[in-house]
Amino acid sequence: MFVDSHCHLTYEPLKNNIAKIIEKCDNAKVTNLLTIGTSIKSSLKCSEISKKYKNIYSSVGIHPCEAHVELDRDFEIKDLYKSSNKNIGYGETGLDFFYSKDNKKRQIDLFETHIQYAKEDNSTVIVHTRDSDDETLSIIKNNANTENVKFLIHCFTGTLSFAKSLLDMGCYISFSGIITFKNTLELQDVAKYVPLNHMLIETDSPYLSPHPLRGKANSPENVVYVAKKIAELKQINLEEVGAKTSKNFFKVFNIK
Repeated sequence: MFVDSHCHLTYEPLKNNIAKIIEKCDNAKVTNLLTIGTSIKSSLKCSEISKKYKNIYSSVGIHPCEAHVELDRDFEIKDLYKSSNKNIGYGETGLDFFYSKDNKKRQIDLFETHIQYAKEDNSTVIVHTRDSDDETLSIIKNNANTENVKFLIHCFTGTLSFAKSLLDMGCYISFSGIITFKNTLELQDVAKYVPLNHMLIETDSPYLSPHPLRGKANSPENVVYVAKKIAELKQINLEEVGAKTSKNFFKVFNIK
């Protein structure tokens, strides 16, 4: 069995084909999906989707690239989270200084708000980080000394040093279809290093289609390609990758 720990079922072309996606996932032995909120509006839609489908969970959050749009709406995140027991995490939150450095303070404040809410609700923070390694590490370090919150670094594309620092603080690391690309040898080395008991897998669909599907819209059933690459890199069988990353998913998000 496999779990797609990060997809966007509120985005085109996925949002109008969810029943078909679930059918494809069933055929690929992908048992659960987590659809990710990136704004107040999308978080609400994610929650509605997870209520409708048994094997889909949802998160609520404001993406750092939406920080300048969703001003003064931080308080709504917590209310949304509490509106359904299928909401299992806060995020996608974090820092992205690749696209914009103009609103760094707002991004940092928003990231810390998500973390505070996750602490209060004994929940998990789904972290996006781009061109912000030092700031991300600093914020997580200031908040990682409590059992009330877990950190999942989604779609990891950083260095081995960054990964080691995150693992030292107890973070979980998720890999996407990027590790199947031929030009990502350094990232593949990171995937070899990260212990299987701290690893999750994801599609980030409809983006980042794995090889050999690049150029096409991605879909949650394709998380199996990520698992196959992990199995190849670690020289273990595919079933072990599926079983352990799925177990990690339920552990990270406190699902019994």
